Amino acid sequence: MWSTKLSISKQQLLISTIFYLILIILCLVMFANTYLNFYTFIIIPLLIIQWWRSMCFLKTIKGEFALFHYINQIYWHKQRWYLMHKPLIFRYVVILNLKSRRNGKNATLWLMVDNLQPNDWRTLRFYLKQIEFT
Repeated sequence: MWSTKLSISKQQLLISTIFYLILIILCLVMFANTYLNFYTFIIIPLLIIQWWRSMCFLKTIKGEFALFHYINQIYWHKQRWYLMHKPLIFRYVVILNLKSRRNGKNATLWLMVDNLQPNDWRTLRFYLKQIEFT
C-alpha cells in the first residue's frame, strides 16, 4: 500500500476555465448574425452553470489518497474504488477509471502533476505502470 495527500490542482482549474471560455466564445461567434442568435441567451447561462459545477467538482479532488497496487484498488474520497481499466498515464496527467466498492457507481479521476508533491507523483506513476489486468 502506498498513500499520500492530494491537493487542489490549479492547472485543472485553469484548463477547465479555458475550455468553457472557448466554448462560450465559439457560441457567440458561430451564432452571431444568424437566426440562432436568440439561443445564445440559453446556451451561455447553461455553459456558465456547467463551468461552475466543474469547478466545484475539481475542488473535491483533495485529501487522502491510497493505492493498493497489488489488488488494483484505491482509497479516495472516503471510500475504496476498483480500477476498472489500465490507467492512462501521461507525463503530467493520470486518468483513472473507477468503480465504487460501496455503491457500484463509476467515476473518472483525473490527476495532474500539481495534485501531488513531485516525489509522490513519480511514485504514483511507477506503481500505476506496474498494474496488470488479465
